[in-house]
Amino acid sequence: MTLCFCAVMTLTGCTKFGTAVSEINTYNYKDKQLAVTAIITDNGGCDYYMEQGFCFRQDTFPNLNDVFTTQVIVNTHSEADTFTAKFSLPIEDTTYYVCAYVKNSAGLSYSNVKKVSTNPEDYPETGE
Repeated sequence: MTLCFCAVMTLTGCTKFGTAVSEINTYNYKDKQLAVTAIITDNGGCDYYMEQGFCFRQDTFPNLNDVFTTQVIVNTHSEADTFTAKFSLPIEDTTYYVCAYVKNSAGLSYSNVKKVSTNPEDYPETGE
């Protein structure tokens, strides 16, 4: 009887038991600040997200092990399932790689990676 109770407690919150899927849909670099917005396109069947945010680094494939990471902790997903952040990219005239991440009770997932130049002459007013 105890074993069944533990299994139910572990599985509560997810119906498909999949990680959430997100993608960066807008970003803008201006005055050493990057404003970025991501949207969760699939919640993985989970009722809530434990953590979501953005990672960035000067090499491809940023992840949570990188020095520069911003985190937004949330309890439940909103109807829009969007999240935003604004942070400094400290070195000018270089390229950063940025991705969103989402943690739910099924695990961690990363979004597509966006390449961001901090050279104002190379960077358009609005991202891709």
